[in-house]
Amino acid sequence: MQTGKSWEGHYSNGGFTHGLSDKGRHGDAGLVIGRQTLQPIYDFIEAGGEQPFFVWYAPMMPHEPHTPPERILRKYLVEGHNEKLARYWAMCEWFDETCGELLGWLDKKGLRQNTLVAFVVDNGWIQETGPSQTTRGWFAPKSKLSPYDGGVRTPILLRWPGLVKPGRYGDLVSSIDLAPTFLSACGLKPDERMPGLNLLDCAGGRMKLNRDAVFGEIFLHTSVDLEKPERNLTHRWMRQGDWKLIVPVQPPAAPELYNLASDPQEKTALAAQETQRVDQLLKVLNAWSGGR
Repeated sequence: MQTGKSWEGHYSNGGFTHGLSDKGRHGDAGLVIGRQTLQPIYDFIEAGGEQPFFVWYAPMMPHEPHTPPERILRKYLVEGHNEKLARYWAMCEWFDETCGELLGWLDKKGLRQNTLVAFVVDNGWIQETGPSQTTRGWFAPKSKLSPYDGGVRTPILLRWPGLVKPGRYGDLVSSIDLAPTFLSACGLKPDERMPGLNLLDCAGGRMKLNRDAVFGEIFLHTSVDLEKPERNLTHRWMRQGDWKLIVPVQPPAAPELYNLASDPQEKTALAAQETQRVDQLLKVLNAWSGGR
């Protein structure tokens, strides 16, 4: 079942048998989920009886508009706090609250032990607090739509009692790992052409992931050419260990290099001092992207 934000138009376009969204870019009718109700999810699961289910819960939260309930907002809207930031923090808590409600319902129905829950986020967000926008929205330049960690480093959390060992893992992971993880959880073998890895291998405490780097690309928010995706590409990036390389697509902008262990906010560019490392990482990145 699809609920919440969706860019695919009708829910069936994403392979769902049930859903709320019918058209539009953001999910139209599906956006009632979370902000107004969770009942459609509960009804869907209960109607299926003992059948296995997959639910896509993607509320437009803490996405704009930042309209949290007053009972939550008043906790953050105190003297000395910027109102825009307070509203964003309140939205985060509201979203967390709805996730807790959903997990609590699964527990109440006795579904905790045999349900894999994955929590993922589509992009990072650093709230803009100034009087005017410095990007295309109310987010800071080094967050959404950027190749910096404020925009691309997001959480992946898995809960499956007995099979996922609680704890924080240092493996480099990516959202491309979700599909092979879900297939493996269902007892299916992922297609060998899939670039992702099964996260249950490391989340179960059995082994380290067989990977030393992760990669990504940044595209324009609104495509200029659907048939030629390379025309929409703005940056390529990769992380290997603590080192992060960012390569703008359009010259004369030069590559940027950061050490995330000592500089997690990417304030100190090191490419000029680490030319050999830049060359080495660039070769790895070019091999991954086919030289784009």
